[in-house]
Amino acid sequence: MLDFEIKSILGEKYKNGFFEKASSLSNILHKEGILVFNSFISPVGLIKIQKEAAILKPNSFKSSSEYNVYVSDYDDNFPPESPRNRIMSTTKKCIPNDLIPKGSILQKLYDSSYLKNFFCELLSKDNLYPYEDSLSSININYYDKGDALGWHFDNSDFTITLLVKNCIKGGIYEFFNDIRYKDGKEDYAFVERILNNEVYGTKVDSFEGDLMIFKGNKSIHQVTAVEEGERILVTFNYNEKMGVSLSEKSRKTFFGRI
Repeated sequence: MLDFEIKSILGEKYKNGFFEKASSLSNILHKEGILVFNSFISPVGLIKIQKEAAILKPNSFKSSSEYNVYVSDYDDNFPPESPRNRIMSTTKKCIPNDLIPKGSILQKLYDSSYLKNFFCELLSKDNLYPYEDSLSSININYYDKGDALGWHFDNSDFTITLLVKNCIKGGIYEFFNDIRYKDGKEDYAFVERILNNEVYGTKVDSFEGDLMIFKGNKSIHQVTAVEEGERILVTFNYNEKMGVSLSEKSRKTFFGRI
C-alpha cells in the first residue's frame, strides 16, 4: 500500500487503484515508446518540491558536455560529418543525490516500494535498484536560458523523469519512437535527416507535476533550448542489477566530482 505521506503528494487519480493498470499501460509504452502521467504530483506536493529545488540550486554544478548521438567514442570508420560522429551538446546545472536531504519528498518517492513495484511491472523488470555510488540515483536538473539537451539515444533501457518547473518559452521535448535500427542495423541515413532538420519528431507538451517514462535507447530525443524562464527536471535513475555505479567519467562531467 502507499504510505500516507506519499499518497498525500500524489495527484488525485493516482491515489487509489491506478497502479493496478500497469500491465495494460506496459503495452502502450512498448508501442508508443513513451507514457506521460499528467499531474502525477498534486499542487501541494509540487510546491514543496519546487521550494526544495530552489533552495538546493545554489549548490548545483554547471556542466557542458559534448557527445555524438550514440553517446559513444569517435569511430574512425566514419567521417567527422557522419551522423555517427557529429557532435551534439548539452548544458545544464545539476544537484547530485548526496545533496538531496534524506527526508526529501523526492527521496521518499524514489524509495517507495509501491511505486517501485509499479515501475517494475510497467517495464517488465524483476527488480530495480539504486546506483551504488552516492551521486547518481536522483538528480535535479536546472535548465536556464540557452540551456538545452542535444539529440541522442540513451544507454539505459528506460528513463523516468518528473517535470518540477516548466519554462515560459522553449524547453520542448521532441522524439522519434523506435527508429534506431533498420533491417537489424543502425539507421544512420534517417538519423542524418533528423540532424539536418529534414524531418520533425513528436513534440510532447509537458506540464509541471507530470511524470514521464520513455524508452530512450531506441528513440532518439532532444530538449530544445530554454528561451525564457527556468526548467527544472528530476530524473529517477534505477538499475536492473545491484552494485552498479555511474561511470567516473559521467560523474565528473555532470557533478564535477566522483
